[in-house]
Amino acid sequence: MKKREYITIVEVFNKELVKLEREDFLSLDKIHEAIIMSRLKLSKLKKYTILHPFENQEEEIAFFKNYKGSVLSSLIYYEEVRNFEINSPELSIASKKEYILRQEQKIKKFFKKHDSLVQYISLNLTNLDPIFYTLKPMNESWSVCNESYHTDPSFYTNHDLLLAKIRAFKKLLGYLKTKYNAIDNFLKYGTPLYQHSDIKWTGSKTELVELIYGLHTSKVINNGKTDIKKISRFFEKTLDVDLSDIYKIYSEIKTRQKTPTKFLEEMTINLREEIEKTFR
Repeated sequence: MKKREYITIVEVFNKELVKLEREDFLSLDKIHEAIIMSRLKLSKLKKYTILHPFENQEEEIAFFKNYKGSVLSSLIYYEEVRNFEINSPELSIASKKEYILRQEQKIKKFFKKHDSLVQYISLNLTNLDPIFYTLKPMNESWSVCNESYHTDPSFYTNHDLLLAKIRAFKKLLGYLKTKYNAIDNFLKYGTPLYQHSDIKWTGSKTELVELIYGLHTSKVINNGKTDIKKISRFFEKTLDVDLSDIYKIYSEIKTRQKTPTKFLEEMTINLREEIEKTFR
């Protein structure tokens, strides 16, 4: 039998996703790209099912449970990761750890609420698959979907969304554990929170904060439309430095009696001296 087009769509999607994650897994831009990619693939899958009816119930179950389910779980996962990163507190390491633990508790509460289906999936049971993963009219006693944008009766079954959530949340737990362990290692051993390159900031945090505020007030980053939090997060990830206390440091800079912009002025002097050397 000729391989159905939806299988190819999902296979290509998985390859694109692996490539995307390999390039920059934690980048918000890449996370957003993964979300857009997932939505586009879901749209393709929906169009395909409209034009090509399933040959039998077995194929229909496989489609909603495995193929569409794979793309949908990726969409949910990356949406959750994006929300986590955007809402992650910037104030202190302790608040970051507390935030991670709260997110883990929410997921565990979700698993407890749907324990019967979690067990059904874990045990690889299939006896209820015709009820869970086929496009029969929604039975209120079985339906667990409450998100209106995920309940199109022509593309969502009674349980395919919940299955995708369970898969996504299991992966999300691993992501949260990695984030938590990274913070622990930073506190215990000084291991950098971000390890994207071997370029490190070797000056003081105060000097870096001066530079960040200088760039911000000069409106040279995104025409001044990017706030301090986002700029500081970029420097944290790029230079392996913790700037969770950036506002406190800036307050201390403002209270300096003589030269609030000491580092920036020293930079100017050093650059001028370097330029003058070329003319000697």
